Amino acid sequence: MPVVAELYGQTLDKSGMDSDVCRRAWCAFTESVCDGGGNRDMARVRASDQTLGHLFAPSLGRETGGWLPCGVCSVRMANGSVWAICPHRLFAFGPQGVAERHSALARKVFGLAGFQPGQEVSVWSEITLREKAKSGSSFSYRLDYVLRGTETDAPPVIVEVMTCSTSGGNRARGTDIQSAFKRAVLFAHTPAKDEVRCPGVNVRQVWARMASQLVAKSEAANSWGGRTIWIVQDLLANYIRTQTALPLDDLISPDWKPDEVNMVVADLNGPVALYAGPIRSRNGDRKCWLEILGAPHLPSLEAMTAKLNQKAPMTTLRAI
Repeated sequence: MPVVAELYGQTLDKSGMDSDVCRRAWCAFTESVCDGGGNRDMARVRASDQTLGHLFAPSLGRETGGWLPCGVCSVRMANGSVWAICPHRLFAFGPQGVAERHSALARKVFGLAGFQPGQEVSVWSEITLREKAKSGSSFSYRLDYVLRGTETDAPPVIVEVMTCSTSGGNRARGTDIQSAFKRAVLFAHTPAKDEVRCPGVNVRQVWARMASQLVAKSEAANSWGGRTIWIVQDLLANYIRTQTALPLDDLISPDWKPDEVNMVVADLNGPVALYAGPIRSRNGDRKCWLEILGAPHLPSLEAMTAKLNQKAPMTTLRAI
């Protein structure tokens, strides 16, 4: 059964974590009050909640509009793998800049974006960009971050952080992420033996969402003279490697040279590698990002026939 691995940036392997961090709902990855990250709306709890409210600073509710933000950063699966479920756990630009824990990854991002050390960069978060062409076609996406040099003609650079969401669970049965958050806070403050159970990660959903956005957002930034930088956890990259036709290992960029699509793979401690390459095939080469839409393996006709022979048809009719 999956368990909560980190709460407000602290490992939750035993009860009695730093109570001050929990009371302030402090996020070490943005160096600000936690905003709930990827679980922002579905997992937050009213600050007036009688079970949890007294465990947090009285001022917190005033800062967050009357809510206690869900501080579950990551989930540990039964096989021991730890998945970030909050994008801030993997990378974030905070209100005060980049937290020390993300500094190594930030240097890679700034370098890929074409910024020099010391250069002044404006950062926007959660920009919704919609535009409709006269033909009726449209572009409508939310961008995690947009970076732009302070000089007026600087091209915008998009930064996207992809982490997993949790499977839905059942609130009435206490198997959803909000219920797990409540149990985690109580675990942090009171003696307890058992780790805090929680929903598992929904990997298929997140990579499918990423695949649908990968080309569109990359093409948009490329058309402006900028680029899009994707930050992906190593576990998710491994899933993409085995579950799609994308030849990920052929796209590695050992010298960290960017291309049309740029994926920075990171573990929970910092950057690991850059995978970069063209959107579409060049000279018939399969080393392109559109391969992410392909199947990693094509089933044989024999396998399909055997499956059909196991079950009677729903009906047999004449074509009209």
